[in-house]
Amino acid sequence: MPHRESILNAARAAGISTALAVSGLLLLLAWSWQLAPIGDQYATAWAGVTVVSIICGFAALGWMRPARIGMTAPQVMLLLGAIGMVGGLWLDARDGSFSVLASLCLADNGDLFRTLGIHWQQLPAMHLGMTAGGLATVPLMRSLRRHCRRQFCARLVQNLACSAWMIVGMAAGTIAFMQLAAWSGGRGPAAMLGGMFSGMVWGMVASVAMYRFWFWLKQPRDQQFRGGRGLD
Repeated sequence: MPHRESILNAARAAGISTALAVSGLLLLLAWSWQLAPIGDQYATAWAGVTVVSIICGFAALGWMRPARIGMTAPQVMLLLGAIGMVGGLWLDARDGSFSVLASLCLADNGDLFRTLGIHWQQLPAMHLGMTAGGLATVPLMRSLRRHCRRQFCARLVQNLACSAWMIVGMAAGTIAFMQLAAWSGGRGPAAMLGGMFSGMVWGMVASVAMYRFWFWLKQPRDQQFRGGRGLD
């Protein structure tokens, strides 16, 4: 019974931490909607699509990387990265770069590398802020969880790899949302911003999936189908 109670308590803590992480990210999304010059009639609809995409992304993260207690390293990195992302967006939007990027994306043909280049050129503060926020996870997790010193959540190279996946995800998300918007007739800045936020989350999902697969391959064959040790 005590063991069952500890499992239930851990499950409750994991559920609460996930809810807090999702809530924090959605609040940041709402703030970004106010900061960026959206101004199109489809903004509410794209906000709803983005919220659903973010929740599904967190569900995928929870399935691949269940929390034992508190927030997982990917959740913390997403929140800190989103804080830096929104702060950088504020700087870029003040210079008019967001509006320029929106017009370029409307005329873009959906090439991933071209979209990555345009994003970096027009929204440098946004991308640097997201990367800096993600890097802050390394000292934070080391100070909060001593065992992280021996695990991947405290390694700089792994953190940079996650940041790279999130940046690629932002570009891919923009392309996906703009293609969907072209099909539905609702292309505009709201679709672009929603794609970037959703892409950031799903970029993290892709990064965690790659690491999970890597650790699964490194396990002895007789342990591969019995569940491995997760990333933290």
